[in-house]
Amino acid sequence: MPLNEGQIYEEKIRQKLRTKNLLPNNLEDNDAGFIRQGVSYFVEIKNINAPDFGQKGLIWDKFSKIWNWRRLDVISQFYESFGIRNHIDKDFIPRRYSVEPKEKLTEQDREFDQKNFEKSGIPLGNINLLYEFYARKKCFYIQIEGKGLFYLKDDAAKLNVPQFNLPITLRLRAKTHNSFPIHKYSFFAVIQANTNSLPLSAYDLEEKVGKFPLV
Repeated sequence: MPLNEGQIYEEKIRQKLRTKNLLPNNLEDNDAGFIRQGVSYFVEIKNINAPDFGQKGLIWDKFSKIWNWRRLDVISQFYESFGIRNHIDKDFIPRRYSVEPKEKLTEQDREFDQKNFEKSGIPLGNINLLYEFYARKKCFYIQIEGKGLFYLKDDAAKLNVPQFNLPITLRLRAKTHNSFPIHKYSFFAVIQANTNSLPLSAYDLEEKVGKFPLV
């Protein structure tokens, strides 16, 4: 399967760090990282077109008629602290899970699900929860294409980079995986931040908008 733009950018940054002999052998399920004075520090990587964080799948149980997380993990725990499932219309019965067999789903059914599930711009307020989410992954930095390198909860490696600090919002979306068959779509929660308003960092792992940090 070909890589998407976000994955291509992640690999580009990893290769940059690899060339400088800074990439840790074990990223512990993070996008990238660097070694400073023998200690590994991890970095979240975002390309310019993907300012989304922690996409997490939801499924609807037709027996209990409630939404559940597709998989319980640190991300679903993080979303539960926001009460994200409360933002889904309790009267909405998704046709993706109620029409049987699923091969009978029509384009109109999919459009119905998208219209009734999708919401965006729901304010989440406290960005400290985003910091805590990444801190649980031992990730304290974020590299954003075209903006540079920032720290999240703490500047743990003392790089003197600015902090990533933007309003965050929730988006609920019904994402199409393939146009055919019709039932190839899923439901997700994702956190978004408008990085267009983010000032440039003086430091950049890509070395395009700033200099390489003093690692």
